[in-house]
Amino acid sequence: MNKIIEEDVKKIIELKASWEKLKNKTVLVTGATGMIGQYIVFTLLELNKLYEYNINILALCRNKTKAQQTFKDDEDNIKFIIQDVEEEINLKNEINYIFHTASPANPKFYSENPVGTIMANTIGTRNTLEVARKCNAAYCYISTMEIYGQMKNNTGIKEEDYGAINSLELRSCYPESKKIGENMCIAYKEQYGVDVKIMRPAYTYGPGMSINDPRVQCEFMRKVINNEDIIMKSDGKMERTYTYVADVVSGIFFAVLGGQDVAYNVANVDAVISIRGLAETIISAKTNTQSKLLMEIKEEKGWSNVKPKIMDCTRLKLIGWKPLFSIEDGIKRTIEYHLNH
Repeated sequence: MNKIIEEDVKKIIELKASWEKLKNKTVLVTGATGMIGQYIVFTLLELNKLYEYNINILALCRNKTKAQQTFKDDEDNIKFIIQDVEEEINLKNEINYIFHTASPANPKFYSENPVGTIMANTIGTRNTLEVARKCNAAYCYISTMEIYGQMKNNTGIKEEDYGAINSLELRSCYPESKKIGENMCIAYKEQYGVDVKIMRPAYTYGPGMSINDPRVQCEFMRKVINNEDIIMKSDGKMERTYTYVADVVSGIFFAVLGGQDVAYNVANVDAVISIRGLAETIISAKTNTQSKLLMEIKEEKGWSNVKPKIMDCTRLKLIGWKPLFSIEDGIKRTIEYHLNH
């Protein structure tokens, strides 16, 4: 396990969620090589190592080579299920918990393959919910803050709030299909009694994210790591809430193991920063960088035109969760990870 990830996972465990509920249980994680998915798997591995919890870990992913590289030190402690989540999932195991993290997360993919985006977020969710129904497993669906759509007030957004999404815009394939996934969770809860939790993370970054991803947090870090200039494609005044992946994953575990509500926002509301501020923070986080910030106003296809939101996370904090990483600390850790990975 990478040193940065290992330190993060230990901090997650120190937050004292109801970890004992996972003892001797079988846990299925889809999208296991993705940023959030791999942090969930690494946390389960660390619980086994530290406390001998005997958690049976099933990691579903499409790319066996990537899975073996991601978990190269722990291959013997994980059972890999190599398939697309859109395919029917046939498991003989009795599953106790399902963390469904598999989903396209690249804005360019939304415009290049909108049908694939929709299918992954709907058929994939249906397939995993069917496993939960058959096994009577607790089910966690990783949604997105984008489901809130366009709202009159973009601050203090609570879980019961909602706004408009224009279904005639191609870019809506992502939030609309995520909303369908959420409603599917509710349908399975009401019709079949499946214990569901829906998590709505803010913009998430950290170790495990691809710096070849076109999203600004990834692109900015790639530029700085390569000592290239950051090209700002807007005025940079728009503010977003960025949350370090370890904080998102700790929030997921708190909700699944101790929450009574169905939906939870998960965001570090103290990490609100403008796009320009993000670029400047990333530049300052790397020592001896030659990167500079340049302005080039340019609109690109595939990006959301819905204004970012500041979410209310009171519901999650009431069950004991708190974020641990500031935007500055998170960025430094992410850059260190990529420089040494």
